[in-house]
Amino acid sequence: MNETIELKLLANVPIEIGKGLAFTAPTLKQLISIGDSEYDRMISTLLINKDSSKDMSESGLTSFEIFYLNCGANAEFWTLARKGLAVLLSQEPRLGESRDEAYLSFGDDPECRLDNRNFEYFQSLILFSHHVSFAKEEYKPANAKAKALIEKLQVGKDEILRKKEQIYSLASKISGIAWKSNAVNIFNVFDLTIFQFHDALNRLEQVDHYLFTIQGIYAGNVDGKKVNLSHLHWSRKIKGD
Repeated sequence: MNETIELKLLANVPIEIGKGLAFTAPTLKQLISIGDSEYDRMISTLLINKDSSKDMSESGLTSFEIFYLNCGANAEFWTLARKGLAVLLSQEPRLGESRDEAYLSFGDDPECRLDNRNFEYFQSLILFSHHVSFAKEEYKPANAKAKALIEKLQVGKDEILRKKEQIYSLASKISGIAWKSNAVNIFNVFDLTIFQFHDALNRLEQVDHYLFTIQGIYAGNVDGKKVNLSHLHWSRKIKGD
């Protein structure tokens, strides 16, 4: 993901993904009002893709086509998808089809849509804004590691974002940010978007690591010759960004 996208997410500026369609990361207050379990289910629904299982990988369908078919065939799936799309795109979606293609339409403009052209970009924004990354290894039957990965994703497809380091201890992480940060407090922490929240969490951890290492060097407990200070500084790019 390029730096322009990262800056827009930091500033909570909508990111255009199509004509009249823009992605906005939800705030903690929005997430909590929905409920973290329900929110996880919404997001996991939006992240279904052609690599989620062996059958999907071998179907020849695109990620959007798989998503669209599930929306049309499964009422519960469509309900979750519709709610998730409304939160992230700030518009209510409708299923639509023409002679040539299927799509999701928004508003009155027929060009305001989500389809094969922009769906995977939309999914990448979800992953990046939630600080989630998956191994980008294609499914190959002869590749045991890839097969194990796909099987693992398939088993947990309905809880794709439920990781202990991600959302499981959300309350304690919010509390930590509110009481540790100098600028963020218990009164405004809930106005942070999910991207800003995880960025603050990672940055505070990096600052602590920097300070503890520097203090260790000064105290003689850390060998400064073995530390690359340029890679240690609290303002460096966070790994995975």
